[in-house]
Amino acid sequence: MIRRHLAGLDRVAGAAVQAVVARVNHSLRSRLSPAATRFLGDVLVYQRHREEIQGRVWDHIANIDPELGRSPDRPVRVVAHSLGGVIAVDMATGHDPMWTASLLTFGSQAAYFHLCDPRGGQLAPYAANQPVTLPASLTRWTNLWKPLDALAFIASRVFRLADGTLPCDRPLSHTVTTGLWTYSVYWDLPELASAISDISSQ
Repeated sequence: MIRRHLAGLDRVAGAAVQAVVARVNHSLRSRLSPAATRFLGDVLVYQRHREEIQGRVWDHIANIDPELGRSPDRPVRVVAHSLGGVIAVDMATGHDPMWTASLLTFGSQAAYFHLCDPRGGQLAPYAANQPVTLPASLTRWTNLWKPLDALAFIASRVFRLADGTLPCDRPLSHTVTTGLWTYSVYWDLPELASAISDISSQ
């Protein structure tokens, strides 16, 4: 009789756990998968059309000032989310670099991409516990990241600036109302507005 009751309790508990896990799994699939798929698609397009995409960025900068970003005397200040941060780092460290006085990235993968596929340009491949020295064309780098953002990576473990200092990684706190998908919440955070104000005043 005890065995039957235990077996029954086991089935009930198993059904309850399965229901909870199924709801979580469904939520993750329905919320994370479309955004992750769009992100991966963007990455593949960028990898294949890197020069063309960077050329469009240069065209937009040239519309403001043709000399902007072309020399240390006319550097740009860049704010970039996600793959935009990868593009900004690639451009600031390329053979013909975009001179960047301040870079602010958030939810970005530049460090991870360099580990997987060294970016070329002026960057050496990463060696264990040896941060890659960035060229002087990238002067300052602030990197905001949320620990629950699966697409956000710390920059200071992979890179160091030309003056020997590390990029400034700022972890952002998590609130329950944010939910599990934190990739796009940066835009509404006061910390982002404050960081943009900081680099604008430098």
